[in-house]
Amino acid sequence: MISVCIYLFFNYNMIGKLNHNVNVSQEYEKLAREDEKVGLLLQEQGEHRHSIYFLIQAMEKYVRAKIFTFVDAKNPYFRKRERTHSIEDALDFLIEVISGNTVIREQVKNQLREYVVGEIKFNWLHNNLRYPFYSERYNSYSSFEITSHDNDVIAQKLKALKAFLADIDRFR
Repeated sequence: MISVCIYLFFNYNMIGKLNHNVNVSQEYEKLAREDEKVGLLLQEQGEHRHSIYFLIQAMEKYVRAKIFTFVDAKNPYFRKRERTHSIEDALDFLIEVISGNTVIREQVKNQLREYVVGEIKFNWLHNNLRYPFYSERYNSYSSFEITSHDNDVIAQKLKALKAFLADIDRFR
């Protein structure tokens, strides 16, 4: 009886199906396109907070898709490096794998900061979009009010990132 209950528990509580031996770069690319599509649909509906969240997710996944065109995804070092959920960490990882030449790395870093990311702190934004947060400065909880302009800025950052990633192979 217990084994039947365990069998039923595991079979009825499974969500989805695991696909093995996927090309991780292609999978990240597919997921990024899906996140981007959802983000843009939410933007059209005026759901700016949720739109920005998905657009940021898309940005992170597009970067990871590119990274795994350069490195062996099965290498434990690279697998460990990609486990964070941070655009900044992903971009740092991309800079690391793009070239062994420190001058080229610095050029890539500067171009990313100047033309793509700008002054936006995506890690901070990613978490604080979703939850109220405590502000030491104001000694209170705070939350973001997100506007269509904010959404447009992030959508433009995503567009710039995609263009940059399409051209980044010239650095290799």
